Amino acid sequence: MSLKPSLDGTTVDLTSPSPAAASGPVIDTKYLRRLMHDLSAPTRHVSFFSGFVDEALTEPLDLDDARRSLQTVRTAAERMQQLTNMVSLHMRSIETLHATAANPNQRFSEEAYGVAELVADAWQKVGGDASVLTVQGDTKTCVDRSLLEIPIQQVLRNAISFAEESRPLKVVVAIQQTSDMISVAVEDNGIGFDTQYAEKICEPFECLGTGKDRREGAGLGLTVASLVIDALAGALKLQSDDKSGTKVTMSWPHHCKEAASDVE
Repeated sequence: MSLKPSLDGTTVDLTSPSPAAASGPVIDTKYLRRLMHDLSAPTRHVSFFSGFVDEALTEPLDLDDARRSLQTVRTAAERMQQLTNMVSLHMRSIETLHATAANPNQRFSEEAYGVAELVADAWQKVGGDASVLTVQGDTKTCVDRSLLEIPIQQVLRNAISFAEESRPLKVVVAIQQTSDMISVAVEDNGIGFDTQYAEKICEPFECLGTGKDRREGAGLGLTVASLVIDALAGALKLQSDDKSGTKVTMSWPHHCKEAASDVE
C-alpha cells in the first residue's frame, strides 16, 4: 500500500491509489530498521537493570536508586509490550487483507449490523469512559465486523491518547450514510496536531508532536487504520486547527443491499 497524504489547508487526505500488481512480496527494510530500533532501546534498559541488580547483590543497596531503576525497566517493558502488540495487529491485518485479496467480497458479510453499536463496543474495549462519548446517527454495514473494528478502535484510542490535560475529554462520533458511502467521523477536543507533520502522519512508528508535546505510542495506529480503510476502497481524512482537537473521518463504499442498510 502506498500512503501519500496530500495537504489542503488543515485537511489531510490519506486516500491511497490502488497498488499496482507486483510479482512478489516487497520487504520494507525501513520498517524493519525502525522496528528493531524501537525494540532494542527498551531492551537496553532491561539489560542495564539486570546489571544493577547483580551489583546490588555485592554492595549496600540504595533504595532510591533501586526504585528509579525499577521504574525505568517497568516503563521499558510497557513500551516493548505496546509495540509488539501493535506490530502483531499490523501483521495480522496485512495477512487478513492478503488472504482476501483474490476475492475482496470475503471482506463483507451477508448480515448487516449497526455501526453505532460497533463504535460503542470499540470505545469500551479501548478503555473509554462512556460519559464522554456521544454517538450521533447510525446506519448498517456489511463490512466484516472484526475487520472494521480495527480502524475504529485505533482512531478512538488516539482520541484518548491525545487528550488535552487542561480540559475534560469529549468525543463525538457522527455516523452518516448516502446512497453510495458510509462515513464515521470521530471528533475530539484534544491537543490537535500541526499540519506540518501531515506527510508523516501514517508512516509506521511516527507519532504526532515533538518534544514535550510528543505522546508516547507505537506510532502504528493510523498506519493500521489507513491500511484497512484503503483495502475497503475508502478514504481516511484528518482535520485539526492545532489547538482544540482533531477530526478523523473514515468513509467506505456502501456494500449492503438497500433494505438491509436502513436503521429502524
